[in-house]
Amino acid sequence: MAKLRKIRRRKLRLNAFAFLFFSLSLLSLLACSLFVGTMNTSLTMKIQNMNNEISQLKAENAKLSIEICGLENKDRVYVIAQDAGLNQNQDNIISIQGVE
Repeated sequence: MAKLRKIRRRKLRLNAFAFLFFSLSLLSLLACSLFVGTMNTSLTMKIQNMNNEISQLKAENAKLSIEICGLENKDRVYVIAQDAGLNQNQDNIISIQGVE
């Protein structure tokens, strides 16, 4: 009978070890899922912030491109030159033809 008690104790210890291992595995699974969920939310927020910043910079670039087109207008340059007291001398204008 003594041998039967030792075998039962070993099975009980093995079951307790299995239960402890399963419990720790379950707790670590929950902790990892919470950590991954938090990281996923954080990365999603960063992506949204970057997309907002990109769209703002694209809008600013479009505004600056329109402003550049307005500033390099030939008529505007002539008006500023006339206001500065400069005049247009037709003898100094040279036209260059592009090579085709």
